[in-house]
Amino acid sequence: MELMETIRRRRTITRYKTDSVPEDRISYVLEAARLAPSWSNQQSWKFIVITEDPVKEKIMKCVSPLTGMMLHPPPPVLVVGCADPKKSGIRGDQKYYLVEMGIAMEHLMLAATDIGLGTAWICVFDEDDVKQILGVPDNIRVVAMTSLGYPSEKKEEVEDRKTLKEIACKECWK
Repeated sequence: MELMETIRRRRTITRYKTDSVPEDRISYVLEAARLAPSWSNQQSWKFIVITEDPVKEKIMKCVSPLTGMMLHPPPPVLVVGCADPKKSGIRGDQKYYLVEMGIAMEHLMLAATDIGLGTAWICVFDEDDVKQILGVPDNIRVVAMTSLGYPSEKKEEVEDRKTLKEIACKECWK
């Protein structure tokens, strides 16, 4: 599949088939995340892959119901993206581990789309509870999560995207 087609097809998927995701497919999407650029190539991230239902259910209880991401049944896989802020830079008040995790997660999600898997960005959750459940050290931040599996829903292409003129300008802000 060509990159632009993958980007066009990428959607938030909240309903999944119960089919398990083979290890080689999980490795494929993690490899895409691993290849993401980072501050001075420090690669501040670490991903926790969760396939056991009891752990997924505990983690999903940490997700804010306001997100609409209460996935029932839980997806076949949850991927939790963690980062070490000390392995990244700060410029002004911009903490680049957050940017790095965003890039790595998007790489993962596009790779998933490329091989027929669905994902949903999950970023509103109780970080302390997630850290406790997964044994994440205090100095590490849990930045984002995604569900991962074979979609049981089909979503159409988004038609109401802004035009290039609305999102880009040349030489100065206009």
